[in-house]
Amino acid sequence: INLARGARIDCARGVLVNEYLQTSAKNVYAIGEIAQYNDHMYGITAAAEQQADHLAHSMNGDLSTIYNGSVPMNILKFHDFDLCSIGQIKYPSEDPSYDEVIFSDLKRKYYKKCIVKDDRLVGAILIGDKTEFAEFKMLIEDQLELSEKRDELLRNQVEKAPVLGPIICSCNQVGEGNLRDYIEQGCHDFNELCKKSGAGMGCGSCKPEVQEFLVSNLAVATI
Repeated sequence: INLARGARIDCARGVLVNEYLQTSAKNVYAIGEIAQYNDHMYGITAAAEQQADHLAHSMNGDLSTIYNGSVPMNILKFHDFDLCSIGQIKYPSEDPSYDEVIFSDLKRKYYKKCIVKDDRLVGAILIGDKTEFAEFKMLIEDQLELSEKRDELLRNQVEKAPVLGPIICSCNQVGEGNLRDYIEQGCHDFNELCKKSGAGMGCGSCKPEVQEFLVSNLAVATI
């Protein structure tokens, strides 16, 4: 940030950017932990990747692709214990457009809270089981209407698949064997593989490893 300030680029806690991730200097852009958009800074890999994608589009002339901020999330990784949060985890109780859905099972050390606004999931906390993390993250990011899904929020319909082989994604507990199964079933697109397996859908730091694994397995299959 001292480099940006020395160049007389507008800064606050971070380097200030607009919806195109452009700083106050016309030809200078900022993404990642240093970028401050709409008073928010995002210190997660997933946000940096999202910003990079938007910036690539705008620098290639697609000015219709603008950055509207990223969904905040936290994943704490402990041995035999899951704890994560996505999006908005508190809501204004006086606002009737919000609804808070909570389920807890003390015996099984499981807790789930979902924040719903206007029939859309805007936040969640998962303790003890984060099987639904990737699905909830997608619902929040895409701002999809829940409709009948609203009644399923407290009924975990996702069966936790066993981890096969060395872990490649610790956020969603996905092993190399799990990825190999999807690849052998015909899932050869990187983004599709991430969505189906859940790998890379958490913090996103394992995405390069997932992509390398996909490429290497496809190369072996063509030999």
